[in-house]
Amino acid sequence: MLRVPILCLLAVGLLACSDDKQAMPSSATDAAAINLPSASIVEATVREVSPAFEFPAVVEAVQLARVRPEITATVKAIHFSPGDTVEKGQLLLEFDDATYRAEYEVAGANLQSAEAAVREAGESWERAEELMPKGYISQQNYDKARAAHDSARAALASAKARVTKARLDLERTSIHAPFSGRISRAFYSPGESVIPNSPNSPNPLFTLVEMDPIFVTAGVQLQEYHKFVLLRKELEERGVEVPPLEVKLTLDGGQPYPYPGRFEAWDNMSTASSATIAGRILFPNPEGLLLPGNHVTIHGQAARSFKRVLIPQKAVMQDQQGYYVKIVDAGDVVARRNVDLGLRYESDWIVLDGLEDGARVITVGAQMLREGTPVTVR
Repeated sequence: MLRVPILCLLAVGLLACSDDKQAMPSSATDAAAINLPSASIVEATVREVSPAFEFPAVVEAVQLARVRPEITATVKAIHFSPGDTVEKGQLLLEFDDATYRAEYEVAGANLQSAEAAVREAGESWERAEELMPKGYISQQNYDKARAAHDSARAALASAKARVTKARLDLERTSIHAPFSGRISRAFYSPGESVIPNSPNSPNPLFTLVEMDPIFVTAGVQLQEYHKFVLLRKELEERGVEVPPLEVKLTLDGGQPYPYPGRFEAWDNMSTASSATIAGRILFPNPEGLLLPGNHVTIHGQAARSFKRVLIPQKAVMQDQQGYYVKIVDAGDVVARRNVDLGLRYESDWIVLDGLEDGARVITVGAQMLREGTPVTVR
């Protein structure tokens, strides 16, 4: 389970919480003392801890493009080999452009003709405006001159649009890399025709994957995600600084990856079937060791350690009030202590609040002991 930012914030929560001792809920009774072996009691101790985690994850590309044709054309030349690392803007593939070049030239000629027609219609319209007030032309001829001018201007706009389309189609006969990355094999060979959005051409021209940097992604249970968001909000309101985490990973076969990563972002949607949300860690990948689809293992540890009370996990119980333990208080009487727990640390729980250092915690048979029962520790 991904806990990179969650552990980071919980670590701060450990440092920020108070160590106030809760009041003992009951006092000793007149019942006979119960003998408890010393092996069933453990003293809560303050230890220096550095929370760590480990979980499986998968490598995911930051950018992945399946480049498809935008025009119907014939492949003319391919300028890459499978697995090449290409740079943004690099020429990768060319189509035969003879047809589209001719269409561009025709569109350009039509544009010149339309511009000449606009000039001629404009001159006729200007003469009509001069002659109409003097009565030298009829209203009908005046209207015809104005309509001819408007029509010529519309034809000019259409000719410009055709030139723009022809230029774009001509530019699309050359395919350049949209970003830097590693390229696949070409799915078409020189001489093959391609048709955009056609069932007969289901494959892309090629795929391109950005290799550096690269994401490592894993799913987080929504309850952990909610805990993280609420805890972060609380810490920000209290002005508590979030300590950094050192995040590393190991490759298949157990080999360590040489570069550390950093938490990048949560996904914008959760997965309903598994009640998870994807969290992503960004890693540098200059040598291309990490490939999309690889399964890796993430390791993380707090950048600095801190001191907290720890108790054995088996000593902790839970009811409607929350987590609690039973202790032997200073008067040798069984008492309940409600506790606020942090992270699991090895075989222990980190106690955020509710228990002081040196408290005698009952680890065996605590559920059978009633509060206020006097005990004798053997």
